[in-house]
Amino acid sequence: MSRLLGPWNRRRQVPRHERRAWSVRVAWGLCITLGLGLAVTGWPWLREAVRRHPYFAVHDVVVRGRARLAPDEIRALAGIEPGVSIWDVDCRGAEERLRARPWVRTATVRRELPHRVVIQLREERPVAIVAVASGRAEPALYFVAGHGRLFGVAPGDARDFPFITGLAPADVAGGDAFGPRAMRRALALLRLVGRSRGVETVSEIHVDRVRGLTLLPVRPQVPIELGWGEFSPKLARLPQVFALWAGREGAIAGVSLLFDDEVIVRTRAEKPVPASRRTRARGV
Repeated sequence: MSRLLGPWNRRRQVPRHERRAWSVRVAWGLCITLGLGLAVTGWPWLREAVRRHPYFAVHDVVVRGRARLAPDEIRALAGIEPGVSIWDVDCRGAEERLRARPWVRTATVRRELPHRVVIQLREERPVAIVAVASGRAEPALYFVAGHGRLFGVAPGDARDFPFITGLAPADVAGGDAFGPRAMRRALALLRLVGRSRGVETVSEIHVDRVRGLTLLPVRPQVPIELGWGEFSPKLARLPQVFALWAGREGAIAGVSLLFDDEVIVRTRAEKPVPASRRTRARGV
């Protein structure tokens, strides 16, 4: 009988090294299970301990790129104060609050572990002032950036910019398509004038719903009607016109470039000389 069952018993018997490997796997499984259990139950406590640790308290709030706003005002707007945990800094919320300011074009807030926050600002650069007739004694003034954004003019702000006039409150409120279109055309004209040779400095661009844009240079002080488009070829004709009237610019009442194939120069009517002055002139 032992001879018959001996081989069968040897086949079912597990080698010692396999039993040991199985025991190790069971032990590791128990350790991992226990570790996961401890991590799940202890993670909230550990996270709160790390968040509240003084090592992660904000020491520096660095402001870069500012021009108009003081650093303390920017920190207050962002809602970031020294001493708070760096994990409690709401970067996205701070960026939204800063971008809501009229002069702020872009704002980026980032954490630099362990205890530093950096605020990077990019402010708007006005290229003109929009004067809106509002029925009051003084028109409402708005700065306009090169991309068309309007923001208010404070009492102490510099006003040595070209003026855009002729727009009504409804035009800048965005309820009518005319206002944004006229603003884009006026800004495009300003950019072209900066690259042309006929006009050096712009004093004003007047907007009219029917006649389009009228350019008023600083020198010569002559209104130039340009209409709604084709500004570049129209401006290219100005140097020749002013060359023909060199020394007599004061006699020009206005220049019309509304038509593509002609330039109309309107002159001022000569004022009659008083009789007393004629008499004195004859007696000299």
